[in-house]
Amino acid sequence: MPSHPLSTCLASALLLGAALSQPVSGQPALRSGLAPDLIILNAILLSPERDAPLEDAWVRVSGDRIIETGSGPIDVGAARIIDAGQGFLIPGLIDSHVHLYHATGLRRRYSEDYEALYQDYMAQQPRSFLFHGFTTVIELNADAATNARFEAAPLHPHLVHCGQGVVLSDGFMALELGGEPVGDTYPGYLIDTHAAGLVPEGADIAAHTPEAAVASVLDQGGQCIKLYYEEALWWPGGAPAFRLPSVDIVRDVVRAAHAENLPVLLHATTPAGHAFALEAGVDILAHGLWEWTDQSFTDPQPSAEIESIARRISHSPIAVQPTVQTLRNTASLFDATLLEDRGWTNVVPAAYLGYLRGDAQAQRQHFIGMFGQMIAEGDEATDMAAAQSAFLNRYEDLIWEMSTEQARFLFGSDTAVGGFGWASPPGLAGYWEMQNWIEAGISPATLFRSLTIDNAVAFGLAGEIGTIEAGKRADLLILRANPLLDVTAYDRIDMVLLAGQPLERSVLSARQSEAAR
Repeated sequence: MPSHPLSTCLASALLLGAALSQPVSGQPALRSGLAPDLIILNAILLSPERDAPLEDAWVRVSGDRIIETGSGPIDVGAARIIDAGQGFLIPGLIDSHVHLYHATGLRRRYSEDYEALYQDYMAQQPRSFLFHGFTTVIELNADAATNARFEAAPLHPHLVHCGQGVVLSDGFMALELGGEPVGDTYPGYLIDTHAAGLVPEGADIAAHTPEAAVASVLDQGGQCIKLYYEEALWWPGGAPAFRLPSVDIVRDVVRAAHAENLPVLLHATTPAGHAFALEAGVDILAHGLWEWTDQSFTDPQPSAEIESIARRISHSPIAVQPTVQTLRNTASLFDATLLEDRGWTNVVPAAYLGYLRGDAQAQRQHFIGMFGQMIAEGDEATDMAAAQSAFLNRYEDLIWEMSTEQARFLFGSDTAVGGFGWASPPGLAGYWEMQNWIEAGISPATLFRSLTIDNAVAFGLAGEIGTIEAGKRADLLILRANPLLDVTAYDRIDMVLLAGQPLERSVLSARQSEAAR
């Protein structure tokens, strides 16, 4: 099979320019102020602010910045050259919903090798996001240790985060603390004074106001606020008493956040949660409307009330992260083919994949024992598989209906979602989420914008990333196919440019990382 033009042209360019630059593969080198510019030639430039592709395009990069774009002849001078060979040049992708502390499908109860598996997974994790083109990731519930570990990796996407999620002193998130003081885990917690919220012993109410909560996130380096409206519908045996936020307290948080130019996200999956979002005026829903309360798990059509709420969300300024892959994570328990996807070997170490195919399979019966009677009449894996499939199909139908109503969608994968299942590997889950969108009927153009400029605008990053324009950070991808025509183009990456540093895709693969040890 003949090689792709980009590979041939790039190899020639590297041989000719070896004296001027570091190799394309490997760890980025520190640049001096005298480093020559980098020019990408012979590209088809796709950028979401353009009405049409720019043919025969070139982009000049200096350091980590795009300084010039154009088409046709260019004097390259002493610049380093990458010949794109008529590949498609697009902005680096943004995943605006990740959780960097979870390792998909890994639980201590299922493996004696938990620590080794976790450490190896986390060592590969940043490269795996880059392997699938995600040059920026947004962590919605951050902790300082995880952020530091991620950013200490030799190669990693740019990290934006919301600091710790802002939780109520007596809200849902406090349930998982096992009676430990909420301030020990969430020092920036919020007291809902509009609803006589719990004032923990010794707490100073003035230190837990909306303004104080926003200040805490800013002190952590956060660039967004994450709130929760979680009704705990799936809590085994029914959840103990906890408080949902009042509309007034969330409105106060929104005002305080907007005063600092921070967007506010709300975790919500129910009709009540989405109606609450409309009333409170948040900016982004971190999930779609998949829990249809008062309806069967597999009812194919939403009630008139749910359709009305979905329509109102679609016509509102609120953006929605559909996160279809969150549901597919649970469904993975009953999909025997998922772990045979060849993409796994690029994003997780071999031993980790072996664990998922072996010890982790015990999760299936554990899940059926806890939730089976709530989902299907039978308790066999086939019954669960059919119910999960119906649940996914109805949700994708609702997402499609919302897209026809011009809903504002933002791309987020919820990698790596906690809970049962193993369908949330870094990078690869993002690619699967792209396919979910297309299967749901969302257009490739909408997906492209959501992965780039729409996410950048929503999180206040449009001055840095999201388009290919002078002054923007040089986070770029060269693809072998047109993503506006075929979603599989996003898995046909030849090169990732991370802040101006070219990286061959192969150097980011878990297989190559293990071979290099």
